[in-house]
Amino acid sequence: MIKRLLAACIATLGVATAASAAYPDRPVTIVVPFPAGQTGDLIARAVGEQLSQRLGQSFIVDNKGGAGGRIGTAATARAKNDGYTLLLTSTGPFAIAPSLYANVNYEPLKDFVGIADIATTPQVIAVSNESGIKTFGELVQKAKSSDLSYASAGNGSTQHLTMEMLKKELDFPMVHIPFKGSAESKTQVMSGLIPATSDSLPAVLPQIRAGQIKPVAVVDTKRSEFIPDVPTLGEAGFRDLSTVAFFGLVGPAGMPQEAIETLNKHITEILAGEEMQKRFREMALTPAPKRTAQEYQQYLQQEVEKWARIIKESGVKLEN
Repeated sequence: MIKRLLAACIATLGVATAASAAYPDRPVTIVVPFPAGQTGDLIARAVGEQLSQRLGQSFIVDNKGGAGGRIGTAATARAKNDGYTLLLTSTGPFAIAPSLYANVNYEPLKDFVGIADIATTPQVIAVSNESGIKTFGELVQKAKSSDLSYASAGNGSTQHLTMEMLKKELDFPMVHIPFKGSAESKTQVMSGLIPATSDSLPAVLPQIRAGQIKPVAVVDTKRSEFIPDVPTLGEAGFRDLSTVAFFGLVGPAGMPQEAIETLNKHITEILAGEEMQKRFREMALTPAPKRTAQEYQQYLQQEVEKWARIIKESGVKLEN
């Protein structure tokens, strides 16, 4: 009898200990819905490395690329919501794809919960040296007086949607010429065949520094530290508009609050550290502003709603 009671007590103690074990008590997977080597992958590895050092468990990056990030995102939406499968997401698959594509088998605000904002980068409007355009105002005036075109990384890309938003909000015409990726669109502008483009800052910064293209506006409410002489739209005499790409960590909806708060706390501290700031500077990224998980969830909702409006007004809709 005594032996049975002792065994029961030990079993109960074991269950209680397991239940109260601090998160994480085993390896955590960070799904990256992009191929290895892309910006999202580099961010996940840098943050995961520091989380491993702080929390004593491995944070393993699992690249599930394809379909512009939709494959890995959908897979994570169906993962167990225990806090051990997370998603490094970004503007494209999270905020743009659900409104842009006819059939996306996840609902970002329903299937995921925000954990921590990590990094941001603005879109930059740039022109060819051959265009003779010196300012964003000159670009708008020239577009109104003559047929001007712009290059993008493809139909439905952030570059494309940014320019369509500017055309509508600031009332000027330009012809869209899509290419297969940012590298092709930049080449067309550098060669002078197409006068303008919109692209993310990290994508065009090498060409800007080399003098191969000229930036005329940052599509954000504040200047970028990487190109401090380039004005925002507001400073250029137009209404302030913003299409800032975000990178952040989310998890399947319903994951434990303890896990969310633990990750948010440590990621916030990591972003404030000199090592991560140095890495982000090398990638031309800006550490995200300090946000609680609840504030990040609100930000994600705003981004989803903003891009849904932009896409609806642009009339762009793509098949899967």
